[in-house]
Amino acid sequence: MTHGVRLDPALLERLGVEPGRATLLQFSTAFCAPCRAVRRVSAEVVALLPEARHVEVDAESHLDEVRELGVSRTPTLLILAADGREVRRATGVPTKPHLIAALADLLPAAGKAVAGETPAIR
Repeated sequence: MTHGVRLDPALLERLGVEPGRATLLQFSTAFCAPCRAVRRVSAEVVALLPEARHVEVDAESHLDEVRELGVSRTPTLLILAADGREVRRATGVPTKPHLIAALADLLPAAGKAVAGETPAIR
């Protein structure tokens, strides 16, 4: 998968991604402990940045999409721009500041959070 490439809108629709919103698209599996941590961190980030959305997908239920996107392990988190471009990808558990920084170019509020214009990130 080449970063910056716009993903197929039909693929995104099958995964529950709404057009027009920056999205943290998480691929998880049922017994993945780190997946729960990514879910928690992502929820905290979208609580700070309501312009963003977190979508969690069961990788085992979406094998065709997993293969098409080149997801090889869980958790994998894709950061998608509002136009459906994949701008970043992380495996494992990213930190809240890393996610906010990754969204900084996509959302004005994220840039303010990185600049320290919002309450401290804990």
